[in-house]
Amino acid sequence: MFSESFQLHMLVKTTTSRLFLLLSILLLSVLIFSGCMYSREISHIRRDIEREFPGAEFEKEFVISIGPGFFDTVGWLAKLVDDDDVHRMGDYLNEIRRVKVGVYRTEQLPFEGDLELESLQRFSENGWELAVKVQDEQEIVWVLYREWYDEVRDMFILVLDDEDLIIVRIEGYLNRLLQKIVEDETYATRLLD
Repeated sequence: MFSESFQLHMLVKTTTSRLFLLLSILLLSVLIFSGCMYSREISHIRRDIEREFPGAEFEKEFVISIGPGFFDTVGWLAKLVDDDDVHRMGDYLNEIRRVKVGVYRTEQLPFEGDLELESLQRFSENGWELAVKVQDEQEIVWVLYREWYDEVRDMFILVLDDEDLIIVRIEGYLNRLLQKIVEDETYATRLLD
């Protein structure tokens, strides 16, 4: 009788522990991966570019949106690791709120010469400014940024060539992130090598 009661108790305890673990993993997954596989904004930009250049076609490779839950969790976990490099990376990640990335394979790109995107003018209506445009025979890169209260809070990077269209949007406290990187030049250099 006692052993049956003990076995039942252990079964309930084990089941409860497994359920708690499963719910914890599920909750953590929701926090980390919320909104992760689609970005309407990135898809709209691709469609805008296709509209501006009749005949241009881009096939989706992948689109991902990583939100604050991911960066907060990874930043917090990095601070628990007893490694200075990982700890610093956690500090950097805490300045990022969201990253959206779209990678599209270029199926057709019928243009020659200098390429100007009208959609970039629409960006300016929403407070975006062109920081850099670099164009050579093989690719064009645009970097746009937007300030809020005298701080760079958003950045768009668009890369277009005859193989890919890559669209990246980074949201966060980008002035603070850049300041941390500049202050810690040796770590940033080591990280990029």
